[in-house]
Amino acid sequence: MTESFQAIDPTNWPIDQLKEILNHFKKVPITVLGDVGVDGYTMGSVDRISPEAPVPILAVEEEILKLGLAANVSDNLQTLGAIPLTVGVVGEDRGAEDLRKLFKKSGISSEGLVSDPSRRTVFKERIVSGNQQLLRVDYETLHSISSSIQKKIEAGLKKSLKVSKALIIEDYAKGLLSESLIQNAISLAKKEDLPVLIDPNMKTPLGWYKGAAVMTPNQKEAEALTGISIYDGESLFEAGAILKEKTKAKYIIVTLGKNGMAIFGPRQKPKVIPTYAVEVYDVSGAGDTVISVLALALSSGASVEEAVILSNIAAGVEVGKRGTATVSREEIYDSLEDLSF
Repeated sequence: MTESFQAIDPTNWPIDQLKEILNHFKKVPITVLGDVGVDGYTMGSVDRISPEAPVPILAVEEEILKLGLAANVSDNLQTLGAIPLTVGVVGEDRGAEDLRKLFKKSGISSEGLVSDPSRRTVFKERIVSGNQQLLRVDYETLHSISSSIQKKIEAGLKKSLKVSKALIIEDYAKGLLSESLIQNAISLAKKEDLPVLIDPNMKTPLGWYKGAAVMTPNQKEAEALTGISIYDGESLFEAGAILKEKTKAKYIIVTLGKNGMAIFGPRQKPKVIPTYAVEVYDVSGAGDTVISVLALALSSGASVEEAVILSNIAAGVEVGKRGTATVSREEIYDSLEDLSF
């Protein structure tokens, strides 16, 4: 990094103080607005090639369904001890039934899910042999929701925000979020004096996110949203400046994989906090973990630096697991103990 950034040494924060923040995660209600879906894993072994075509034949040994997309954020919040209030749209199909069953199994309310017969519930099926993903099949409808469905979404959102401590907007560009819905959601949250955290999508115009308190793009998203190729400290600084200017967000937090996380805040030098991943197995879902911990930490009175340290540690745990996974407070506690604070 260049002199434009301040390197943050986590040893400046006592481990007991970080653990105390984690203790405040219990029973905190957080609203999650975004594209929801189901992640499927069809796993088995490949011993032969099909005589019909030069493709492997998978002998299926196990099938697993998990909460996916924004629903994975809700699952992360639930695992961390919080109370997620999910607002999203589903079809009237088997996918919706599976999603509601998964919510019930995880102890998460599905009251905020709005049914739309014109679309199918997002389902991402991964075909896996051993540790190798052979194929992914996506079932989804990408057209925008109608005005009548949007009104139902906003009614549910208004209800959940009345009892929430923060709003997370999770954008997977699957048709739910429009500029008007995002801006109306931000406005409703501000009326309740709640912080809005957005996990953006590189396909969405940057101006749609204007007014958020925190935005958490990864490096690839930051590059796409700004048109800046990030390859060193100077280019990162330039991209962060554009993101702040276009969104007016109080904090832009760019996740940089093995290079940690960069914080662009108000009237201060940008900061970089190192990563804590011990072993990277699968990076899918890491952004969901990051924004979940950030929202809970900030809602619990943590400074942005403390919130980023904790979310960085949680992401380090998550990427050591297969697929979209959740992280518990106990796992974060253990990681804190393992670090040399």
